[in-house]
Amino acid sequence: MRITIKKALISGIILLQFVTLTTLLLSSYISNQRSFNAHAQKLMIDYADNIIDNSKRFLDTAKATTLLTSELLRSDVLSINRPDDLSLYFFQQLKQSPHISGIYFANTNGTFVHVQREQGFKEPLFSRKLITFDTNSALNSSHLYTHDNNFTQLSVKTITNESYDPRDRIWFNKALDNDALSWTDPYIFFSSRKPGITSSMPVYNKDKQLIGVIGVDVSLATISSFFDNLDLGEHSTAFVTNRLGEIIAYPDQKIIQDTANESLRFPRINEINNPIALTAWQALQEKTQLFSTGGTATAVTFEFDNNTYHGLFKEFTHHKWPWIIAIYMPEKFFLSDLIDNQKLNILFGLVISIIACLTSFFFINHITDSLRKIKIIAENIRCGQFIKTDIAESTFVELQQTQYAFNNMIDSLIASRKENEQLHLMLEKTNAETITRLGLAAEYKNDSSPNHIRRVSRYCEVIGLNMGMSKDKAKELRAAAKLHDIGKIGIPEQILSKPAALTMQELVMMKTAPVIGAKILQDAESATLKLAHDIALTLHEHWDGNGYPNQLQYHDIPLSARIVAVVDTFDTMIHPRCYKKAIPIEIAINKIQALSGSKFDPSVIAAFDSCLMDILNIYKQLSPSVDIHQRPRRCQ
Repeated sequence: MRITIKKALISGIILLQFVTLTTLLLSSYISNQRSFNAHAQKLMIDYADNIIDNSKRFLDTAKATTLLTSELLRSDVLSINRPDDLSLYFFQQLKQSPHISGIYFANTNGTFVHVQREQGFKEPLFSRKLITFDTNSALNSSHLYTHDNNFTQLSVKTITNESYDPRDRIWFNKALDNDALSWTDPYIFFSSRKPGITSSMPVYNKDKQLIGVIGVDVSLATISSFFDNLDLGEHSTAFVTNRLGEIIAYPDQKIIQDTANESLRFPRINEINNPIALTAWQALQEKTQLFSTGGTATAVTFEFDNNTYHGLFKEFTHHKWPWIIAIYMPEKFFLSDLIDNQKLNILFGLVISIIACLTSFFFINHITDSLRKIKIIAENIRCGQFIKTDIAESTFVELQQTQYAFNNMIDSLIASRKENEQLHLMLEKTNAETITRLGLAAEYKNDSSPNHIRRVSRYCEVIGLNMGMSKDKAKELRAAAKLHDIGKIGIPEQILSKPAALTMQELVMMKTAPVIGAKILQDAESATLKLAHDIALTLHEHWDGNGYPNQLQYHDIPLSARIVAVVDTFDTMIHPRCYKKAIPIEIAINKIQALSGSKFDPSVIAAFDSCLMDILNIYKQLSPSVDIHQRPRRCQ
């Protein structure tokens, strides 16, 4: 008894509803997991934005302080000639902005006023440093003062061998180099040996003369302190790093400080004894390749100690602070309940799937036998083998009818293929003949060297194969090379046949041939003619850029044109022309090799040398017997 596929599918769909139930359970889990992951990612993004916003607020305050102080110094409200007033102003700014660790100003002579906040004391303590130089930049004096929270002086120390010169510091020179407000990269402060960054700016007087540089220090411990307010759970951490993997801010500030004290640098991520953070960083490297997260946050997932972790890396938005905020947390921190339910749901779904599969197997087994035969026919057609198969009886009407249809289609394909093959051969022959005759048209105006285009095209094919071109590409190059001199159609014959040296005007006219050839072949749809267009236009470009018409160089010149340039020059050398006699082949080869790296591509010259025997065989086959000391008859 025969039945339709429709009836079979209806019966199968009823059974496959059980599989659908499993799919729904899995999709529900995946949906919930994505929801939890999205929530976790949003939570980490909020944490990162909070840290970035707070950091930006503090850094913007430092920037504003720099701009304000610069303006006060410019207008002479403050002056380094009144160091006590300037120091008091610096102290007031530090009191108003607790996150600023120090403010200082140095003039062009090296005189320096610096007030900074001291850390690690029960009572607030401030230090002030005053270095004075004379007009010849010779050190006058250096003193270090300590002040209490009211800026009352507590002590003073004279420094006899002062080694600090503010004009040698990075903040001073960077401000002068940029001639604008500038931010340094994170570095270790000279005085406090603590990590931080500096906002600095050159100060000019009203006559626009440089009087010095103002600097405002921001300790990176300020950013690290933000992590104290984040509740990320156990085995979760947030930190700030640069693209080199150096830790800029970390919950445990002691790690950064200890490394800074020992080596005057920031600890790398593999030095902080946190293998989870290192694994997260490596996951970012594998995902982004360049340690750059782009303008948005980059989420990563990684495994450590048989636990799955989710991490988030987000760049600071300001280009002056190329830092990355990193946060990671274990998946079980927010997916523990979902994972427990997953096990029960998967088990239930597997039981239903097994039942549905066993029930459906009977129907599938009958369908697959006939489909297998149809597949064999289709595979033979795909491989170009139009083989008809015997039609076997099938339970399913549609499958047997499909086999009949395939056999009929094979008959039609066989007939169509024969017709297409004949048309393709005719088109190939017509195309090749057209290209050859176009090349002969150009050679006709300059027939001083018969068979020139045939030899050049054969040379090109040999070199192309040697340089790794496929046979089809080399064949296409051979055809296109025949049109390399097509532009000479537009050059007056008296110039082409002139036996003497060309005048400047004639030389300019001669150099228009590539453009003329390109115009003749432009907008061609054939791949061969497009290649011929590139050859005609760039044939006279030199490897070192001294050619014409566009002074292209190196690999900007198409490989096809670089190959034609070598063999065209070689063939011209060894055959007589109106304006010259032929030269011996050995001399021509030496001249060609001498032009490697200047006029010609060295790799093409290497291929030319490798194919020299084949090229000489072609030369013998297609060159007429001509005395090398005799010019062509038409040129006499």
